Parts: sequence; structure tokens; C-alpha cells
Amino acid sequence: MNNEVENFLASHPYAEATKRTYQNILVRFLAECDPSTLSASSLIAFVSKSEWGNARRCVALAACQKFLGWKFGSDHSALNARLKRIPGKPQRALNEHQALDLLASFDRYTAKGARDLALCALAIDTGLRESELCRLQKADTDLEHRVLQVIVKGGQWAAAVFSEHTAAHIAHWLNFRTIADGQGFLFTNTFTGAGLTPGGLQSIVKEWGRSIGIKLSPHDLRRSFAVLATDIMGAPERVLMAGGRWSNSEMINRYTRTLKLEAMRRYLLVPRLTKD
Repeated sequence: MNNEVENFLASHPYAEATKRTYQNILVRFLAECDPSTLSASSLIAFVSKSEWGNARRCVALAACQKFLGWKFGSDHSALNARLKRIPGKPQRALNEHQALDLLASFDRYTAKGARDLALCALAIDTGLRESELCRLQKADTDLEHRVLQVIVKGGQWAAAVFSEHTAAHIAHWLNFRTIADGQGFLFTNTFTGAGLTPGGLQSIVKEWGRSIGIKLSPHDLRRSFAVLATDIMGAPERVLMAGGRWSNSEMINRYTRTLKLEAMRRYLLVPRLTKD
């Protein structure tokens, strides 16, 4: 890693996932651009790479401008660069049948199956992000009261609640769990006892999806938490914000917008107009 990028990331309390994203962008940025003479239009040209979508471009712009502000101060001309953020298309979330199929797909009598069932159930119950699931400690998971505490995005401690069923799945997993080097991660590798990494969790969840014939990522489970709690349980927005640890309703509205379209199906006109 470029030393300047390393020092920049070390100077900010970014989450690990954010650091990985910024690192990839900034290493490429410094390889292709001279930051000392960069103009606003040149920065826009860099982030407007054809293979990057709008969301990635906006993240790249933010990463580059934060780096430039850190290195050169607030007067750098490229800090005036602006991009319009375009809302993306609806992203994947499990429907009720897919969620049931997924939960039923694990062999709870093996160590891996018991872990994956507990992990999946907790993700759906709580909407924890992949990094939060990986760093969650057994000592911070209260099965009796079904509440956990974990460091979330932004580096703050936050709590989440989960169901009796999920608590039972976690308790069953603990019969198989081993730990390495005294680390107290709740979810560990079933062979080495080491804690899971976000990259490892992505591979695990991708395999879950393949087993039931769908594409699946850890963040799909967070979206599923919001969609299913709204669609099946009718969770009020304010309660869902607290449960998913969102500071505002923007992400909830983004995740659940497909549900609002589905509600329109009962009002479609052609079946009524052509009814015999």
C-alpha cells in the first residue's frame, strides 16, 4: 500500500470496510493522477470511469477529496468537484419463501451447518452488517435476554435484539464452537477456530445462495431484515429504524420501495376492464 494512503487511513476512524474501499480507490487514484496539480474537472474525469456506476463514482469522489483535504488543506481546487447522486435500482432482498428455504437449507447436525444457521438467523433478525457479524463477541451476546452489543458503523457501540428461535440456534452452535488464540468471537471458522473475516463471510453467504438457486450477499440479508419486517410483520418505520440502527428513514425507504410498487397490483386496471 502507498505510504501516504496508509497514513491517511490511519488518521481517520473509518470502519474496516470503508478503509478497504478507500484504499482500493486511492491506490488507483495516485497511480493515475498527480494530486498536487489536479483540477476539479480532472478529478471528475478520473472518477467517471466507464466501469464504475454512479454510486461507486460518488464514493470515489468522496475518498479522493478527503485525501486531498488531508494532504493539501481546504484550498485545493479539486475539492470543488461535484457529482449528482442518482438513486440506484432496487437491490436484492429475500422474499418470505426464499428466507424460509434458506433457513431450512442448513444441516444443523454438523458444525458448519449449526454455525451457518445461527449466523443466518441472527442476520435476518437483526440486520447486522457483515463486519458487525464478524466482530461480534460471545461475551456481548446475551442469550437469556436475547440482546447483543457490538461496535457498528462509525465505531460506536449499539444494541440489537433477536428472537427465541435465533437464541436457540446460537446455543446449539456453541456446542460445536472452538476458538483460537483466546479470541472471543461468536462466529468462528469450524476448522481453525479463528474469527470470520468479511471476505470469508461473503464467500460463505454466496454459497448459501447457490444452495437454493439465488444470488446472495451479506448485505442482501440486511436489506431482507428491513423488507421482511415491513412486509410480514408490519413493523412501524420508527421501530425499524431503532432495530436496524439507522439514524434516519432514508435507507429504509430505499430498501422497501419495491414493496410499495407491489401494493399497487391490487389496483391494476386491465383485469377489471376486461373482466367478463
